[in-house]
Amino acid sequence: MTWGAVNEWTTQAAYARLSKLADHPTLTEILRRIMKQEGRHIDFYSTQARSRLADSRAAQRLTRWALRRFWAPVGTGVVPDQEVDFLRGYLFGDEDGKAVADRIDRRVDRLPGLDGLRLLRAPYRLRLDRSFDR
Repeated sequence: MTWGAVNEWTTQAAYARLSKLADHPTLTEILRRIMKQEGRHIDFYSTQARSRLADSRAAQRLTRWALRRFWAPVGTGVVPDQEVDFLRGYLFGDEDGKAVADRIDRRVDRLPGLDGLRLLRAPYRLRLDRSFDR
């Protein structure tokens, strides 16, 4: 459930950033509708994650271990790394994007037993230290 929550948070954030950066009325409307649906997924996954983690210290340790070692942003392993890196840099590489990544990390921090993971802002995760032309 936690993995799903993190993926939904990052996906919704990516859609929001794309909408802002593209500034295209049709794309913005499509993304707004998708983001609304993602919000329902976020509610489910985050509520379940919070509840399940609160009930079990073992679940907290296992989830923390799995996220730290195996979690990667959506798209990793599905498309070439170069494309994933470009998209991450494009969407999250400027100051506004980094602020969004920090906000997601704070959401993860608020889940029981998961504070301080820095899933998105760890340098090897989003590779936000690179600059990308817009």
